[in-house]
Amino acid sequence: MKAILAEKIEKSLQREALQQFNLKLGEETKELDVKIKKIDVTSGDWILIEYNGEDNEIFTELLRRDHGFIPIELAKVKHEETYRGFIIGNEERDHGLYIDIGIISPRHSYGLYPLHRIRTQLGEDKTESLKEITEKFCLYKGIPLNVRIEGIKNVKKISLAATDEQESCMKDWDRYPFDRVVVLGALNNQIRKAIQISQLTRDIIRLDPLSFTSSLLTCKLGTDAPGVISKLGQELRHAKLFSFIPKLKQERSNISKTGRF
Repeated sequence: MKAILAEKIEKSLQREALQQFNLKLGEETKELDVKIKKIDVTSGDWILIEYNGEDNEIFTELLRRDHGFIPIELAKVKHEETYRGFIIGNEERDHGLYIDIGIISPRHSYGLYPLHRIRTQLGEDKTESLKEITEKFCLYKGIPLNVRIEGIKNVKKISLAATDEQESCMKDWDRYPFDRVVVLGALNNQIRKAIQISQLTRDIIRLDPLSFTSSLLTCKLGTDAPGVISKLGQELRHAKLFSFIPKLKQERSNISKTGRF
């Protein structure tokens, strides 16, 4: 069997990422009758895997649960279906975010997460700019996002939005007073090693993978994300690190500055 996973690997990481991914699959399949024949990266930087064995169906479901598959063909994309996509950039006139969910036939196509839907799901009001929302939630190029298809007119007009679970998760960032750090372009083992070397094990209380090469770090209460980035960035020079400051913390900071309690 052959499958293309909803995992994009930037070119500078591909060699090491595939080695780590191969080790990961080896652990996951040691109790299954499955042989991994090939692991590679497509021209679009997606992970491609070929495998066979008596437990093909079980392994396929494990891959679907942990990574998801890309649709490949536009004809296979259906209204209300969900995918893991990757942000590739802003629409030229700030109408929204372009998301790559892996449509490569009949031509490479992207979905648009329109600004009015971004505002509805993540914004404070209808006047917030795309820049304000994307910077707040670290919605930068390469960040993975679980999305739902909301409209398909043709190969050039595919509209989508964050899934309910994705929206709820991001709103939870704002709901709790923990700073967070989004790490893009680093493997899980690299991040854990960097945390130890930087002596940040007591400052970071959670590490949640967003994809195979991106993770979300949750800081201990009272730990500032910019300070974590300053230390961690010295060990992860090849990665991009972004800070998320929750609304609750920003409001408390403003109150403290004005002297109103």
